[in-house]
Amino acid sequence: MFELELKNPEELVINDKDRKIAINIAESTINADLRVGTIGGAGEFEIGDTAISAKPLTDGGIMYRIVIEGIKIGLVGSTAKMEDLDELGPIDILGTSNSKFVSVIEPKAVIPMGNMDFSEVKGSIKVEKKIKVKAASLPATLEIWKLD
Repeated sequence: MFELELKNPEELVINDKDRKIAINIAESTINADLRVGTIGGAGEFEIGDTAISAKPLTDGGIMYRIVIEGIKIGLVGSTAKMEDLDELGPIDILGTSNSKFVSVIEPKAVIPMGNMDFSEVKGSIKVEKKIKVKAASLPATLEIWKLD
């Protein structure tokens, strides 16, 4: 089990039993209190049991695919284009600032980021400060996880 929270509208924080990983989609950075410091840019990274794939976007910026405990999380910012999404693959939880990406990716849960207007997304809304996630707790139908 791990927890998800938004530190600010552009930064998702993943808390697991061993560490905290903060991914900022606006700055294209990963901070996990590593000796090497903050990670920026594209690449493949393993931080503990978490695998992160940071892919460059056509018009700049980075999108992220995170796999933790078998759950696939995608983080896609406002600079992404529809053609960029093919690189993401299947996703269980999507953090995005663009509601149009939801119907293309078809996640089980959406975390609105940035200034996303999620009124266009059809799904039940769950408002929490943090959300605890495990594979068995993923929703069967689309949920919007508004993390305040």
